[in-house]
Amino acid sequence: MLIEWRTGLLILSILLGILALPLALRLQFDRSLEHLFHHSDPRLANYLESNEIFGAQEACFVAYSDPELISVKGLCRLEALAAELTAVPGIDHVINLAQMRRPSAPLSAKSLRQMLEDGKVTANALRDELTTCDLYRGRLISADGQTTAIVVTLSLLDDKVQSRAETIQRMREVASKQPTQTLVTGSPVMVDDVFRHLENDGQKLGIYSTLIMSIAIAIMFRNIRWMLLPLVVVHLALLWTKAAMVLSGLKLSMVSSPMVALVTVIGVSTVVHFAVRYREYRSQYSPENALRGTLSHIGPATFWTIFTTMGGFLSLMVCRIVPVQSFGLMMGVGTMFVFVAILGLLPGSVLIGRVASDPMQAPGEDWVGRLLGWMRVTVQAHPWLVTIAGLVVVLFLSIGTTRLESATNFSDNFRDDSPIVQSYAFVAERLGPTGYFDLVFDAPTADDPGFKDFLLKVSEAQKELHKIEGVAGSMSIPDLIQFIKGEHGAQPKDVADRFAVSVFSNLAPREQIKAIAGAMPSMVSSLWNQERNVMKISVLTLDLEGNQAKYDRLAAVEEVGKKHFSNSRASGAEILIMFLVSSMLSDQWATFGVAIAAIVVMLALAFRSIGLALVALVPNVAPILIVIGTMGWLGLKLNMATAMLASVSLGMCVDFSIHYVYRFRLELCKGTEFYDAMGKALGTVGIALVLSNVALVTGFMVLTLSEFVPTSQFGYLVSVVMLGGLGADLIVMPLLMQGLRVVWPSSFDIK
Repeated sequence: MLIEWRTGLLILSILLGILALPLALRLQFDRSLEHLFHHSDPRLANYLESNEIFGAQEACFVAYSDPELISVKGLCRLEALAAELTAVPGIDHVINLAQMRRPSAPLSAKSLRQMLEDGKVTANALRDELTTCDLYRGRLISADGQTTAIVVTLSLLDDKVQSRAETIQRMREVASKQPTQTLVTGSPVMVDDVFRHLENDGQKLGIYSTLIMSIAIAIMFRNIRWMLLPLVVVHLALLWTKAAMVLSGLKLSMVSSPMVALVTVIGVSTVVHFAVRYREYRSQYSPENALRGTLSHIGPATFWTIFTTMGGFLSLMVCRIVPVQSFGLMMGVGTMFVFVAILGLLPGSVLIGRVASDPMQAPGEDWVGRLLGWMRVTVQAHPWLVTIAGLVVVLFLSIGTTRLESATNFSDNFRDDSPIVQSYAFVAERLGPTGYFDLVFDAPTADDPGFKDFLLKVSEAQKELHKIEGVAGSMSIPDLIQFIKGEHGAQPKDVADRFAVSVFSNLAPREQIKAIAGAMPSMVSSLWNQERNVMKISVLTLDLEGNQAKYDRLAAVEEVGKKHFSNSRASGAEILIMFLVSSMLSDQWATFGVAIAAIVVMLALAFRSIGLALVALVPNVAPILIVIGTMGWLGLKLNMATAMLASVSLGMCVDFSIHYVYRFRLELCKGTEFYDAMGKALGTVGIALVLSNVALVTGFMVLTLSEFVPTSQFGYLVSVVMLGGLGADLIVMPLLMQGLRVVWPSSFDIK
């Protein structure tokens, strides 16, 4: 039927691809960190609550150095830059040094620039005051007084502020126009850079990878049809998948970055199997009959390969993280579309026209065939030696899984020479650490008789926080009060200033807060929501080595919070980023178990033999242990692209097992002796596997050129998976078949 309808199916497939193109181009990224956590995650609940209470929470830093910073001209430049940033849509407010109060005149209405202009203070004296003030040093000004940072707080996304990327891009444009090098950094900037890299990689590296795979396939088959066919199948399936995502309301996320690579693996390897079998039949039959025989004999194996792979991906649906569920669903749909694209394109593409459609023999294919034959003979002659050697390798690499850690430092996703890492290094070197999270707790009203004692409790909690390893400092409402009193900087020198501070010190707490809010309104509102009676301590954090050190610091901060405030909770984007990968991994063992169960069931249905199903599973699990163990031994951390590699690779590696068993049983049906049937299957399906791996590894190595570390790592780790699966399938599968023949001979009965 497919051959008779080949022209119509070919035209229909192309038309559907054209119709899907406009929809596919509308596919967008979901740039939200929140959606990468389950709604019941307490860390997410704390983060959302803090956003709702204190408003905008995401902060960026715009930093630059200026030898004349503490001068009239320098402060004018700072004020102008702050004004430009404030005008950018999507920015809630900015805090900069120029708007701050002089430490020795905290209640003065004059700005620092105005004081310099009036001659009330010299530039050197003012620089000394600012650089010795705990409230400013390391936050808004460097110790040498030549570097400053503007704290830019972004608005919460709503109908008026729809694109965080546009806001950050505008900030970078403003920074690029400054006379001195001005850098933009912060967690929101890193998150935006992640998606920018993912989009760029999807376009640029996708094209490069396709071109290199085209060259590899062209060298192997030396036929234009078979060079283009796998690439058209892959891209048509991707178009349909993206269009289906748009129609269903799904979006791409950090989790979905491997989609193109995985669809490519499935599409290319499947078409290569068809090419090798078609070439085999063409030596005896006409093109139409050869294709008919190919579809008849390889079609069932391909059907079960596709649906077994779909089962592996759809197992991700049991994960509680919505983007992971969406990724599993879209990969299941994408895998199905690969099958549909092959059915629609293959018959018409192979038989249309009069130009020769026969794939040629790949260079070195005879050598590969002899190598496969030698491997079969070796396994047959030395089964125990091969078994022990294989177990040693797998066990050794499996130990590496105990050394594996998940990434907690978001900057590890970028290369050391990338602009975002350089910006972070600049700020860290000149100003100090920029990481922070909040300790949020309920507070009494300013009229409460116990409010003064409560502020003392807050100060005591801060002293304990400062003793925790990895905590660089903190800020709270008591710090602002102490600053006004002169306890965080120089004592007031002017008689009027001393009088103002004396009056302030004798005010009731409520009046003191009003006075501070008049002088520094944005700082007060960012630390205390008086309407909701909720206060927070902003905890400044150092960059610690190792995941456990960061977890221990967070636990210690939470312990101090619980000690002083019964309902305290830690919150912040840094905490979400710290647990991002572990959140994605939270249900991976469950999804892995479901994937194994689903694949075993499908293999049993495909082979109608539980024994063969179990045997086929082993070489598919081996590459997973190999790649995860290798990551552990190499010290590579699981990141957002590699976190699900174990789960998805199980479905990918099942390809050879199904094709091998189907070809082996076909040979048995012909009356071929057991070992000869094994050799025949290995010599045909094995060659297809080697050729597809050559093309895929060649293409995936292009991904290692990405500036985004997870994409780069995914490129060579997928290559490791493919090569590991190749070795396991070529060596382990024949070995297991021999063993199964001894312990469970009925597994080979043809049913």
